[in-house]
Amino acid sequence: MFFITSKLLAFLSKPIIWIFILLVSSLIFKTKRRTLLIYSISIFWVFSNGFLADKAAKAWETSPKSISSLTHNYKYGIVLGGYSSYNKEIQHINFNDSGDRLISAIELYKLGKIKKIIISGGNGELVNNGMKESEWSKSFMINMGIESKDIILENSSRNTMENAQNTAVLMGIDINQKSLLITSACHMKRANFCFNKNNFNIDCYPTDITNSDITLTVDYLFIPNIDALVKWEDLIHEWIGYIVYKIKF
Repeated sequence: MFFITSKLLAFLSKPIIWIFILLVSSLIFKTKRRTLLIYSISIFWVFSNGFLADKAAKAWETSPKSISSLTHNYKYGIVLGGYSSYNKEIQHINFNDSGDRLISAIELYKLGKIKKIIISGGNGELVNNGMKESEWSKSFMINMGIESKDIILENSSRNTMENAQNTAVLMGIDINQKSLLITSACHMKRANFCFNKNNFNIDCYPTDITNSDITLTVDYLFIPNIDALVKWEDLIHEWIGYIVYKIKF
């Protein structure tokens, strides 16, 4: 039930859904058409504004860390899934905007900052189609020169709390060792909450940081940008998820 509710909340976190509902309502409620259209246009402009989206993202994201600031070497780097899909036709991984999660883990491994990589992520769909993100990620990492013995898979979780719960079972007594949690900066607050709830001893390494060094142009400040809608969708999804987890757990 919790998983289904999470998927429903994720669907409702999309600003484009709000805009669509308002536009449909304007066709049904003719006496309120003008007001509903004004709301639709206003919401569209706010959520398609790149400047506002980046400001909101920077306010929420966990602050970035440089690799040189990691004075501790970790036995485990825990990478949370949701960064890729898989092309069955050509049998190849396709990274999305969160792809830095895995790339950063590989870099940290190569630099000796982490000794083993735990990939935590099964299938986040309501109906499991048999594909496991951790499994196709393992093949990619081996191709990138990671030793098979240093790759540990947790492939049954469907959400962030299950990432933490299942990884805790997988690690056993090693949960007491300080580990490095690797996920997107936007997702880190919720992930950190879940892993702390499951008694992990972790440091955070956020990836996919919103760039703050941006020139303030007219286009950036005023012209609608579809990427801003996507960023707001991710942010609202994280806000809702964080609140739900705080209430439930």
